[in-house]
Amino acid sequence: MISRLVILLLLPVLLTMGYLASGEEHIVGIIILAALCIGFFCTVVMKTPVWGALFLVISLHWFQIEDIYYSLYMLFIAAFVYAMYMFRQGDFKPDRAWYVAAMSQLAFVAIVYALKPYPVKMMFFYMNVTTFFFFLGSSLIRWDSSRVQNLLTAHLSYMVIWAFVERAISSEVRIGGASFSATNFAVLLVVSWTIWLVNGLLCNKTRRFWLIIMTLLVFLSILFSGTRMGFLGMGLGGVLCILSKQLVVQSDRRDRIMGMLPKLAMFTGVFAVLVFVVWNLLPDDLFLKKGFQTLLSGKLDASSLGRIAAWYTAVTVIPTHPLWGVGPGNFISYNVELLDSFSFIPIVEMIPRLGHAHNIVLMILADYGCIGAGALLVICLVCLKRLMAYIRRTGDGFGFALLSGGIVMMFLGLFDVFPLFPSSMGWGGWFMSVMFSLRQGKEPKE
Repeated sequence: MISRLVILLLLPVLLTMGYLASGEEHIVGIIILAALCIGFFCTVVMKTPVWGALFLVISLHWFQIEDIYYSLYMLFIAAFVYAMYMFRQGDFKPDRAWYVAAMSQLAFVAIVYALKPYPVKMMFFYMNVTTFFFFLGSSLIRWDSSRVQNLLTAHLSYMVIWAFVERAISSEVRIGGASFSATNFAVLLVVSWTIWLVNGLLCNKTRRFWLIIMTLLVFLSILFSGTRMGFLGMGLGGVLCILSKQLVVQSDRRDRIMGMLPKLAMFTGVFAVLVFVVWNLLPDDLFLKKGFQTLLSGKLDASSLGRIAAWYTAVTVIPTHPLWGVGPGNFISYNVELLDSFSFIPIVEMIPRLGHAHNIVLMILADYGCIGAGALLVICLVCLKRLMAYIRRTGDGFGFALLSGGIVMMFLGLFDVFPLFPSSMGWGGWFMSVMFSLRQGKEPKE
């Protein structure tokens, strides 16, 4: 045990020295590499790949940051090694669906590189392949309610601490959080919190005190991010939590429906009072409050106009590029061209030019076309099928927790591209791997 701890301490020190020898500006790369080393140690030495998955998720948040030096390439190596290790040592043997998923995605990438139906931006495909290898490895873990709850507790704590520290030292109006995008960070928080809340309440019997404390911390973190969608997500997550509890506790359909109504009414009332109190306590010059006031007055701010313009751009390019799309990273040129064609309208100047469609369905179709969407749909359908089969088979809160998180994710995905935003792709790969791992009739490997 002592030798293992020595190895854990020496690896980050030696790698840090290697970084500093090449320059002091690569501090972010040092942090990433240290996290990858800890994840490798947890997976290979301590035989706890769940914690290895956590550190990979954290490391993959840094995908889009520049000047991370050779840590950018270490992310792929770490994900690939993780997948190969789990292939040999995972709780499950790879099944037919696992091989189909692997072949469909890798074949799509290979065909794109061979045909080059659009200008290929290598960085985007690099991120996709890295995340996919992580998904393949994580899907071979026997994920259960306890493992998921432990990982989410650690990850939520990490994100909340980041939010409070950034708010304390940053002068920015909106904090970007651990995913370096205010909107994406808030959605990441809400989806994680929804799964954590439902799972903790129904399966892990987490004390109500800790459920309330974490909920308040998440609420404040979203407030710091200035993201309106975050509060919509929290409201939906609360409703799904009540519905899930009724579906698990009550076996009779009539009792389920009658029991939901007063609880939903109580939740709505408490949530409305909380929003009213917080709204009146917030200063009038706060970004989030001004944004809501603009919408309530019947006007659209620059953020809302940018989304509408991005949706319209996607709707125009999908019919003209139906098979392959325009390619990831190329959307912004079409968005700029479209808005510039309306430059004679004064308001167009204030509309931001965006790099993606701000809608997960439109983004997939616009960037990857029907062929890319079909390749991704193969995995999504397998995940959904296994999740629904698990719910029918067990009826426990863990399945409803994952389903609730998925519903919140898809609802908020109508206004953003989570989890396909670069810094949240690792979390998205992990979430899909949890559902993919819900095998029926498969025993763990001996």
